[in-house]
Amino acid sequence: MKAVTFLLGLIASMLFALSTNRHHERGWGRRCSPRAATGLRIAAWVCVGVDFVMAIVAWGTVFGPIGWVASCMVGAAATFLLLNLLPAPPPHRKARP
Repeated sequence: MKAVTFLLGLIASMLFALSTNRHHERGWGRRCSPRAATGLRIAAWVCVGVDFVMAIVAWGTVFGPIGWVASCMVGAAATFLLLNLLPAPPPHRKARP
């Protein structure tokens, strides 16, 4: 159960990062549309809320919020390392007619 909270923290941080044009363009080769960015941010906030509930279930009402903050920080740190230290994928090539 505790591993799920850290996984949700990572997913939420990744979704927040991918809703920005810089990271979206690096991963998919195109800018993020406003509709897609909004959808990614909503999904990230849902993950944050579910993560809080899962942390309360896993650690209890006293240590749950502390575990939730820890899972959010670990997710943000892992997202930072993954997006900034991994090599960028090769640029997308357009098909020739």
